[in-house]
Amino acid sequence: MHDAVPNDVVPVKDAGAAHWRSSLRTRIALWAGLVNVVLLVLLVMATAWFARRMILDDARRDTQATTQEAAQRLDDAMHVVTITTLGMADLVATTQLSADELTATLRAMVKATPGCAGGLLILEPRTRGDAPFARYVARSGRDRDFIADAYAFRDQGWYQRTVASPAGWWSEPYLNRTAGDVWMVTYNMPLREPGRGARTRGMVSLDLPLANLTDPVDPLAHLPGWRVSLVAPAGTLALNPEVGVERLETLDEYIARAGRSDLREAAQAVRVRDTLQYVHVDAVSGERRYTVVEPVGDTGWMLLVAQSYDLVTDRLAQALWLLAAIGALLALTCMLVVGTLARHISQPVESLSASAARLAQGDYGTPVPHGQRRDEVGQMARTLEHARGSIQQQLREIEDMTAARQKLESELSIAREIQQAMLPPGRVIDREHAHLEAYARLEPAKAVGGDFYCFIQTDPDGLWFAIGDVSDKGVPAALFMARTVTVLEVAASTHPSPERVLAEASRRLVQGNDACMFATVLCGRVDVRSGACVLASAGHDAPLLLHADGRHKMLPVQPGPPLGFEVGDAFPLWSGQLPAGATLLAWTDGITEAFDAGNLAFGVERIPDTLQPGATAREQCDGLIARVHAFTEPAPQSDDITALAIRRRLDGTPASPEAALPQENAHADATVHPA
Repeated sequence: MHDAVPNDVVPVKDAGAAHWRSSLRTRIALWAGLVNVVLLVLLVMATAWFARRMILDDARRDTQATTQEAAQRLDDAMHVVTITTLGMADLVATTQLSADELTATLRAMVKATPGCAGGLLILEPRTRGDAPFARYVARSGRDRDFIADAYAFRDQGWYQRTVASPAGWWSEPYLNRTAGDVWMVTYNMPLREPGRGARTRGMVSLDLPLANLTDPVDPLAHLPGWRVSLVAPAGTLALNPEVGVERLETLDEYIARAGRSDLREAAQAVRVRDTLQYVHVDAVSGERRYTVVEPVGDTGWMLLVAQSYDLVTDRLAQALWLLAAIGALLALTCMLVVGTLARHISQPVESLSASAARLAQGDYGTPVPHGQRRDEVGQMARTLEHARGSIQQQLREIEDMTAARQKLESELSIAREIQQAMLPPGRVIDREHAHLEAYARLEPAKAVGGDFYCFIQTDPDGLWFAIGDVSDKGVPAALFMARTVTVLEVAASTHPSPERVLAEASRRLVQGNDACMFATVLCGRVDVRSGACVLASAGHDAPLLLHADGRHKMLPVQPGPPLGFEVGDAFPLWSGQLPAGATLLAWTDGITEAFDAGNLAFGVERIPDTLQPGATAREQCDGLIARVHAFTEPAPQSDDITALAIRRRLDGTPASPEAALPQENAHADATVHPA
């Protein structure tokens, strides 16, 4: 007899014999082999993609290497001209040669320079009696004497530029009529006498047919998909597949005329004589190209070589289409096979998916089916059923935790109200012509805190006050704070001076302090009539005295040991005067150590800027705490914040509105009514 199972589950008749047939592992293994065919197609496609990248990378490297090699060949050919010209300049500058010797030397230089069409040598007289020399020697024999022809060479721009130039320079392409309408380029070099600051005596130059520069790179221009441009130093296109040299058009002019905005980056590299490799799309034809910009040494000439990406990718197109067709056929076949198998495998999985969906919707009362199966589906069903029970148990625990949390929050709220009720309100004491107002404000960082303050009046003319900070936060600090305030109030009623109050409090707080908590306290007493003030500190920050005229200073109150660690008697007493119109301001470290989002502390130095001479004690406290919050925003409050202010004034001293604080009648008894 079989165990009872849900209606949608077929009972297992022969678990041992049917186990391998019902196993998902067996079924997945069956169609996973077919899926491998798809993976094979993807692998082939990935290989084709990788091969395409390799071919494109090879094309880039080939273009770059070819451009660099061509630029080096041009540089070598032009370097021969510069070396020959420099040798001629050195020879003329260091020797005294006759006109015939100069002509012979110039002719030898022209013949020794490969491809040179002619050379020019101009020498100004070294002394007043010498004759100038200006002669052009052509390889063809068509020499010319500029002096004999009365040719005004000194007025020519090329001569003026050469003698003013610090070094040699290459000219732009120009049409040489004398040489038979041949396009030429010229390398010009100034002649200077040896020595620093020597004057320029003339120039020497060599002419090269432009074909000597374009022929070495012209074969590249005939390769399929390649485009070659040679740019002269001033930007003239000496070689370009679309612009003949006879137009004397610059690269920038060509870009503007032809609308080739894609070449602006290359034009910028040409202007700054820098190398560049980049991929761009022809703004006119839409063809994708890879362009290399390479300087021709230090000559000022620039070589631009571009190769078409479209031709490279076209060579892969047929192979890629064939691979895509084969991959699509295999993928379709695998989809049909996997679809057939999925119908048999997915039915129990879909049932489990529906159960999981019910769990996601919060339905934890419906059992999960297929728990009796012996394959992986049964294992998943039992796992889901276990999860369903665990979730139900966790929900019950969460409800209990929520109730406990709400109870804790309610208790903390009550504790906060109790702690706030323990703190006295602000006070105003009037004694004939003398008036004393005291106010403090505390903002805990948590529900309850460790900061505290108190005002105690033990006689009609005197007001005891204290402000302190417990070493911890939260509930432990609040309990120790309550104990500290009680001890201080009792000690203030039995001892005449602050140092004895702190000594008594130190003795009492050490007792039973197994948690080793401690508190810093500033304790003092102010006489309403005379303004006499005494202070003592148990490890607390010294207070600040603000005079009526705005002057302020930190009172030199020497701190003693904090209360609670061990019994202490050394609490130095400070005695002084609280003048009319002056305010005594004290605070806890929650103000000085309030940090902004950049971890910068508010510090003591910012406190005086928050004070207003003539303001009430309450206004001083509120203003200080408001400035602290504005400084730290948006950083959260990390510590309890407390400020305490005591202001004394006499009749005739300007008073501020005090409606928020009740006043005591000058003829009443010593009891101060709370606000």
